[in-house]
Formats: sequence, structure tokens, C-alpha cells
Amino acid sequence: MLDKAKLGARYTCYECGTKFYDMNRPKATCPECSADQADAPVRDIRSLLSGDGRKIPKPEPEPAPTKVKAAEGEEEEESSDNEED
Repeated sequence: MLDKAKLGARYTCYECGTKFYDMNRPKATCPECSADQADAPVRDIRSLLSGDGRKIPKPEPEPAPTKVKAAEGEEEEESSDNEED
């Protein structure tokens, strides 16, 4: 197996997400979409920590269950604390 130092720096393409090594070439370009990795948007640590980056959407709360009506001829069951015995 090749030594990873001979493969150069590892990149993840900012356009298509392909992972690749630059093979110690002076210009790192994606082998799939030919995007120059020098053109990748630069994100500083302050913007990452402040939450200006990608936000994970919060799941919406599920609606409250609705009361199911009983079929004809059947009595509807209700649970109550004031049942008479």
C-alpha cells in the first residue's frame, strides 16, 4: 500500500462532496467535477462558533391525538376519574 504522504493532502470537494488526494500537485482540483479547491468558501472559526453556519432544522412537534369515534352499535369508551361503581 502507498504511503499516505506520497498521496499529498486530502480534500473533500466543496461542490460535489467527493473525497480525494491532490497527489502533491500545485493545484488541487476535484477529479469528479473539476472544481478548484482554492475557490472554496472560507469559513472562519468565529462564524462557526456563533451559529451562522448550517443550522439543523428542529423537528416539528407531533399534533395531539384525536378522539376516535366508536363504530355504530358500540359504546364509546372514556376514561375519567369520577366513575361510579
